[in-house]
Amino acid sequence: MRRLLAFALTLAALLAASPARAHDIAPFVRDHRDLPQVERLIVLHERLHRMIERYEELERQAGRAWLEVVDAERTVALATDVAEAAEADLEVRVRTAYQYGPGGAVEALLGAGSFADAATISEYLSRTISLGDDVLRDSLVAQAVVVARRAEARAQRSSLEPKLEELRSLMAEMQHAIDEATDIAREAAIADDALQAQRAAIAAAAARMGTWDIIGYREDQSPLLALLGPTGGRTCDTPDGLVATGEVFEGYASLYGWEFGGQPTATGTIFDPRLFTAANRWLPFGTFLRVSYGGSCAIVLVNDRGPYGRLERVIALSEAAAKYLGVGVSWVRAEILVPTSPI
Repeated sequence: MRRLLAFALTLAALLAASPARAHDIAPFVRDHRDLPQVERLIVLHERLHRMIERYEELERQAGRAWLEVVDAERTVALATDVAEAAEADLEVRVRTAYQYGPGGAVEALLGAGSFADAATISEYLSRTISLGDDVLRDSLVAQAVVVARRAEARAQRSSLEPKLEELRSLMAEMQHAIDEATDIAREAAIADDALQAQRAAIAAAAARMGTWDIIGYREDQSPLLALLGPTGGRTCDTPDGLVATGEVFEGYASLYGWEFGGQPTATGTIFDPRLFTAANRWLPFGTFLRVSYGGSCAIVLVNDRGPYGRLERVIALSEAAAKYLGVGVSWVRAEILVPTSPI
């Protein structure tokens, strides 16, 4: 029993080194009856480490691609609004011209009570009844823009799908490898903290993958984000539309970035690491924070829940806000700001 315990401690120390190799532990476990299994466990550790690193990089790439899809779909929505407005204008002009019929314009002008009325009617008729090329052109161009934007959005979606498929495949490989490593550790009676950390990382990644779905997540927080001001939150001053409450708390801040990009926050809006937002466990959504660190400040909107796992971490900053402040896992001071009027 003592020998097995000593072996487990030696193995744990060697696994903590980077990178560990099977031949590194051979002199210490030459007489261990499960040496082939131990060597396989080392191989699995190394493989899992590489796969988790690869997965995280793919996740960041997919997050960027996902936000490009979101942006493309928003562009389609805006182009559709413009096209619908142009089409409605065209319909009004056609309907009005038909209602007046031949000679209708002359009849309207003859019915004017004064020269001023006649001038007003003439201007109205010239703008409303006329079906010039510009009216038709505006409508056709707007519709063509919608078609082009939809094609771009489909292309963005098509480019995203291979990235998601690679993530799904890699996730399946990681789960198979972690299950095999867990079985080996159990059979060899090895308490392997590094293996548990890898399992936790894979579980967290799997949970993130399960939330990727653009459809249904369209909460518009642009009115709140506008309160960050012209600097987008890069200031120590209180932006117009916000007021400081004097309530302050301190603790560790962490960063979350592109691996969450395009996924829904707890408020339903899409997480965009380029914006100055933050996650907190207890503050109401729509609260703002003036986060201070190293002589700099950032104003951020709380629109997500977290961070979880370590209670000493009181806020998770978007990548843009964290990098602006120079925050990794850092002790920060946060002052609560609230809008001066309901949004």
